Amino acid sequence: MMGGGKRRRGRPRGWTLILVPPRPGARTRSLTISTRSLGGTAIMLFAVVAGAATWTNETSNLAASRADRLKESQVTVLALRDSVEALHLAAARDSLLPPRGMMLPVSGEVTSEFNPARMHPILRYFRAHKGTDIAAPYGTKIAAPAAGVVRSVGWGIGYGLMIEIEHSGGVITRFGHCKSAIVRAGDHVLEGETIGLVGSSGLATGPHVHFEVLVNGTQVDPLTFVASSRDGFATDRAHGQTQ
Repeated sequence: MMGGGKRRRGRPRGWTLILVPPRPGARTRSLTISTRSLGGTAIMLFAVVAGAATWTNETSNLAASRADRLKESQVTVLALRDSVEALHLAAARDSLLPPRGMMLPVSGEVTSEFNPARMHPILRYFRAHKGTDIAAPYGTKIAAPAAGVVRSVGWGIGYGLMIEIEHSGGVITRFGHCKSAIVRAGDHVLEGETIGLVGSSGLATGPHVHFEVLVNGTQVDPLTFVASSRDGFATDRAHGQTQ
């Protein structure tokens, strides 16, 4: 609070500032400002007020800038979240579909096809042949017909050393009479990746791959299934090119 002071003997007129503390019960203080220094004090007070206004304006601009950046960040996060969700939906959809564009595990002559009642060359009686035998030189690389996860590697009765791969859509491929396995259970493999070598382990008359395809636990004709997967793959590619 500021009040006018009375002229005293030999002293110039001045002003008295009474400083009221914010805490109740605290002592007040007073400050006398002479007319000689009043102009400088007014200039100082004006500078303080102007500086405070400038600081307030800069603070407001800074807050607005931060708000704009935060809004842009939120938009980016939402866009990324939508993209991730779309990828998850696509992966879930693809996991329900069988592989496309499958390949045969080896190149060679088909010596025995899928047959519900075939004369076994060693046991000499009729029984179902639930796969396709493809002859290949001993030690030839066996390729994964499609991407998947190695389900098991081990010895099976009649199969010898056998490798199983689990694919999408409830499809499992099985490879019997192997010489050796290069993969282990739990390994992720890509289409065309080497999983083992051709051999004649188990009940076999010579080096070949006994190739089986199971769909939801039931053996189907591997040649027909692979051919249909490639036909579907070609159809999908043609459809995509016409979009």
